[in-house]
Amino acid sequence: MKLMKYCVSPSKLAWLRKEFGKDADGLMVAMDAAGTAYLDNLNALTELQKSEQVSAKAENAIKAKTQLQAQRQWAYLWLQQRIALTTRIDDIELAALAVFEFQHVRIEVVEPSEFNTVLALLQAEQVLGFDTETRASFERGVQHPLSLIQIATANTCYLFQHAILGEQFIQLKALLEDETILKVGVGLRSDTQALRRQWGINVASTLDLNWALAQLGAEKEMGTRQLVAALLGARIDKPKKVTLSNWQYVPLSSAQIHYAAADALAALKCFNALISQLTPFYHASSAAKAALLIPSSLIMPLAKYFKDAE
Repeated sequence: MKLMKYCVSPSKLAWLRKEFGKDADGLMVAMDAAGTAYLDNLNALTELQKSEQVSAKAENAIKAKTQLQAQRQWAYLWLQQRIALTTRIDDIELAALAVFEFQHVRIEVVEPSEFNTVLALLQAEQVLGFDTETRASFERGVQHPLSLIQIATANTCYLFQHAILGEQFIQLKALLEDETILKVGVGLRSDTQALRRQWGINVASTLDLNWALAQLGAEKEMGTRQLVAALLGARIDKPKKVTLSNWQYVPLSSAQIHYAAADALAALKCFNALISQLTPFYHASSAAKAALLIPSSLIMPLAKYFKDAE
């Protein structure tokens, strides 16, 4: 449990590093270990006391105490889970993680002749990873139109480039406005605003993973790199040179294709990991008829996926 990193503000953490230098990380580890041991001991002592108290009571009282014990254990596990998901990872820790890989996933730059077939395949999905790319502008007041839409399924990432598809691009409207298909991504506000402004597409049924983690207590936007690290235990590299490249260019370079696909695929994989990690807590609250562990703001859009994960 990264208890101290969760509790200590970034400014305090920077001060610790300045004061203790190379010993700062060791200090944090020791503080984490002490804090976690204290909470573990507190939890164990409480449960021991309760088990001793209920041994002399009637069966219904035993059941009530057992239920309370289970609720306390789940609450403690929930604290650990929230800390793990919302604690930002520093650059040293990020560098040590394995690179986010997706060799088994097919990446396809959609051609006009394939467009309708691909669209039909995507309309059969329940959840899609979603992202867009726009050519960077280096002139004040100049804004380039959206150049690329990336849509990912579990095994394929489709890249829809406006420079290739032309007017077919607008035919993505039906898919993106379909309220029965969830589109998950990171920092979706700018993407959806661009689609609405430039193409009149009002993207429906979206989940921004930055928002989801904020509901769990993240103090600032996590961003793709932090989300991939927290949820997948991996490192996603985003070279600035590729970020600022010309996304209208045909054909896209292999680096551009890999970069674009990674964002949409990472969003989908992070969503699946989030559902997997939160589902036990959703069912624990339901089974015990106890107070919700997961915030209701998250349960409302995600309950369907928790139930499907049973």
